[in-house]
Amino acid sequence: MKEFISSKKYLSIGDFSKLSSIARKNLIYYDDIGILKPVFVKENGYRYYSYNQLDEVTIIMALKDLGIPLKEIKNYMENVSPDNFIDLISIQKQKILEELNRLNQMNYIIEQRTNNIPVISSIDCNKILLENCNEETLFLGKEIKFDINSFDEDFVDFLNYSKNKKLVYGYPLGVYINYEEAISDNIKNYRYFYKVSSDMDYAEKTIKPAGLYIIAYDNSYLAEDTEIFNKINKFIEDNHLNACGNVYVENISDEIITKNPNKYFSRVSIQVEKVD
Repeated sequence: MKEFISSKKYLSIGDFSKLSSIARKNLIYYDDIGILKPVFVKENGYRYYSYNQLDEVTIIMALKDLGIPLKEIKNYMENVSPDNFIDLISIQKQKILEELNRLNQMNYIIEQRTNNIPVISSIDCNKILLENCNEETLFLGKEIKFDINSFDEDFVDFLNYSKNKKLVYGYPLGVYINYEEAISDNIKNYRYFYKVSSDMDYAEKTIKPAGLYIIAYDNSYLAEDTEIFNKINKFIEDNHLNACGNVYVENISDEIITKNPNKYFSRVSIQVEKVD
């Protein structure tokens, strides 16, 4: 070949490697298997690429990062078309959405955990508070018949249920129970829950409404000491309130925050209304 290769038109494999962030040995491999071939090869074997091929690199690396096998990428690069592109990435697009969902969940977990830490340091389990609370979104598990002998099995079932719904484990765990059953210490059914971001879409999603709530804290895991409900009931009677919602018990300090069980705290919230 007698043509002079202009540096303005072609890139050596070294320069192309730097611009594309693909190792030289990988470019040689891609050439060998036919995925990305140089536009020109000198008689001495030196490979040269065009600037336009940087666009091809972007597609190849994006498809590779999505887990698409090199064989399928090669087939696509040899048969580029809008229809073939849609066919190739349709399944991968769902994987992308699931991964984005997972990352959003992880970010929400971090936010929830971080927001709880300053609260933990100022908890007074002897006080019962009245607070106006914002709306919250909950992921609810299936209703479970209360049986003290099956707690472990029921919790594992909830974790599996959450996993099937593409929910990341790590939110502070909560339980959702009937108020009358709680204060009479005669719980018949309950449901586990996680707080979730409002923009997440799940089959089982419930809104914890905004409103006036009694807030109480217990130095235990998921309010194991039922005496707290007697205190709450007395507070309701003394302050001429009426419970108008179920009981939400959520861990705010658990084994993720501390290894000391004496430092476990749970928050109990019940929506109430003032009685004239």
